[in-house]
Amino acid sequence: MLKINLQKKLQRFTLELDLEIKPAFTALFGPSGAGKTTSLNLLAGLTKPDSGKLSLKQKQFYSEKQKINIKPQQRNLGYIFQESRLFPHMTVKQNIEFGFQLLTPNSRKFSFDEIIETTGIVSLLERSPAALSGGEKQRVALARALLASPDYLLMDEPLASLDQPTRLSFLIFLKSIYQKFNLPILYVTHDIASVINFADEVLILKEGKIVGYDKPMRLLAQLQTRPLAAGEDITNIFKLEIIRQSKSRGITVVKSDKLEFVLPHLDLETGGELLLNIPASEIILGITEPNGLSASNILPGIIENIYHLQERVLVEVNAGEKFTVEIVEATVERLNLKKGTPVYLIIKASSFRRLS
Repeated sequence: MLKINLQKKLQRFTLELDLEIKPAFTALFGPSGAGKTTSLNLLAGLTKPDSGKLSLKQKQFYSEKQKINIKPQQRNLGYIFQESRLFPHMTVKQNIEFGFQLLTPNSRKFSFDEIIETTGIVSLLERSPAALSGGEKQRVALARALLASPDYLLMDEPLASLDQPTRLSFLIFLKSIYQKFNLPILYVTHDIASVINFADEVLILKEGKIVGYDKPMRLLAQLQTRPLAAGEDITNIFKLEIIRQSKSRGITVVKSDKLEFVLPHLDLETGGELLLNIPASEIILGITEPNGLSASNILPGIIENIYHLQERVLVEVNAGEKFTVEIVEATVERLNLKKGTPVYLIIKASSFRRLS
């Protein structure tokens, strides 16, 4: 448990953090200037608080009363910045070995081979940072942070400069890192879609004050910060296996653990895997089984929850897999939708967006 009670006077307001953050993939959300980066710097020891106390798993990092202020390098926190901050004169291998070599073998939580395979950088080891793409640089930065065996990972909008498919792929990968290694992550973002789609918990900051800490869907009212709520895609992401191909019919059939989908033909081998996104706004929702449609994917399901995000309505549907469908309030009223309503999801083959 990360226990925080810190105060820091800034130019426009006083940042006040007073909460206990559960070990999870936690998003730190808020508009620019809310105090998100300063919060990470306080936790990492890069900025000294004016008052308060801070501890992680019974280890005291800072206490004004006890005159404790542990140095950043002794806090054992990984920190990944907006820019990767790789050493330009070193190869990728030399970069990621930097912190790893400073540890005794007994204090290493992960093996070198395990991390380079998990982060997908085996083929990059002899390259220089200048020869890497933005996504590759962030994977290397993550590998370097993990090999330093941190107890907690702090991330300050490291994906802000990446395009949406790369960003979504990296967030899925990041969530798998948390799940595989049980490594808590505090991830700074002002992207509402990232919060809703990936975070287990969200901590919302506004002008230095905590205005919410809970599951993202329970805090949609507090997440309604224009213009952030407008135009952000809500995603449905699936890892799928190619099980059948029919070039003559122009289709590819893929499956998840519980469902099959029909896609436009892809020139890929049977047995291969795909990472696909179905935007919530691309799914049609009906209350009677449709007939005579061109859409290739019609799935029966049950509404589990209905949430409101300003004028947008997000409907969670269990159709064997969990889906989020975006509709408008008029549709809720016209179809008399509520929790427990049986529905059908209608997904055109062209609605799938390939991420990898």
